[in-house]
Amino acid sequence: MKQCPCCGSELNDDARFCVECGKPLPVDAPVEAAPAEEPVEAPAEAPAAEPVTEPAAVPAPIVEAPAAPEAPADMPVITEKPSRKQMLSTFQYVLLSLLYGLPVIGLVFLFVFGAGHPKNQTLKRYSAAMLILRLVFWIAILALLIVAMVRNGRLLSTALGQLVPGVENLLKALFH
Repeated sequence: MKQCPCCGSELNDDARFCVECGKPLPVDAPVEAAPAEEPVEAPAEAPAAEPVTEPAAVPAPIVEAPAAPEAPADMPVITEKPSRKQMLSTFQYVLLSLLYGLPVIGLVFLFVFGAGHPKNQTLKRYSAAMLILRLVFWIAILALLIVAMVRNGRLLSTALGQLVPGVENLLKALFH
């Protein structure tokens, strides 16, 4: 087995590119040309006086594939795999989903873990995804409520009509 000179990952002996970083591997030994064959003489029955020679086998030129495009300077390059400790098991995903389902406590944990867990990137990404999913869900619910209230204008005016006298009575009770 040979190793990639760039990232050090193990590769098959016949590999031309690294499967991890995508860089082309250097050619170890140049390809040797096949020895030229001896000229073949014409058969005795042939009237040709000159010997017939076959052209020597010419090795195909080695063509290197273009190098993989380099990452932009501002894009981070991930060079190491996450450790086993950072990966979450299926049981942990189920427990986190149950925890995040709790009304207030779940939202607090979503913000804490989603804002940036310093040690476990998998937990951070899962929590951020769940937070975005919950945000999209509540935006959709609010949009549906607004559409329902606009379509039923009577319902909105009735609700506001009952709300305003209730607030007036509350203010009178508090300040008189």
